Amino acid sequence: MKRLFVMMASVLLISVNPVMSQQLTILTENLPPLNYVENGVLVGPSVETVREIQRREGSNEEIQVYPWARAYKMSLEQENVVLFGMTHTEVRHDQFKWIGPLATKRDILVAKKGLGLRIGRLEDAKKVNRIGTLRDDTRERLLKSLGFTNLEPVSDEQLNAKKLILGRIDLWAYKIPGLRTVCELAGVDYEEVEEVYHLREINVDIAFSKKTSDRIVEKWRSAFAEMLADGTIMQIRKKWNMKLEDDPFPEIEEKP
Repeated sequence: MKRLFVMMASVLLISVNPVMSQQLTILTENLPPLNYVENGVLVGPSVETVREIQRREGSNEEIQVYPWARAYKMSLEQENVVLFGMTHTEVRHDQFKWIGPLATKRDILVAKKGLGLRIGRLEDAKKVNRIGTLRDDTRERLLKSLGFTNLEPVSDEQLNAKKLILGRIDLWAYKIPGLRTVCELAGVDYEEVEEVYHLREINVDIAFSKKTSDRIVEKWRSAFAEMLADGTIMQIRKKWNMKLEDDPFPEIEEKP
């Protein structure tokens, strides 16, 4: 009888343990104003949103900050990986499991003021010597798909801000919101740069690796839906609009 009990208990542990032991690897990048490192601390509205989902779901995994290319590769290849905020493109749609949106952004081309650089149509941007991009970022992928060969990738957008001011690149593929904040973090005067071309408007979401359990994804999706319904998401967005000069959610006109 004792042996039978031990065998039954072992079977139970084998059947339950895989579910109980599933730990998430939660990743993001240093990309203000939605998620960024300030004085050694990870902050931002997307970070606060993800941590609130974790709190509601009893998840205590630490959010790790990685360079985008490495985080993206992990989310493509490994199981139980969460990466935020990821641009939800058509190409990526079937590669991940999605929750969101965390925010809506505008991808743009930026130039240094005073140079008289004008981009009337996208083909004009192919004529400049160098366009700064983030390595394996969705903007870099977009420009590559459109035939651009004059791209100069880096691992941190702050480097692009500095390179633009120093004249080491002619254009910088970046986004709004976030332009003002990344300039300030890089020690660059925001008034010295300007938008010269609008690429597109698109959502930024939470992405789960395809190998992540649907049960986990649905729990997070339900928590996000609850936060939308009870006003938590809007509270977070308004809070960070008030906190930052570079509004993460410019579509919200009224601020408390």
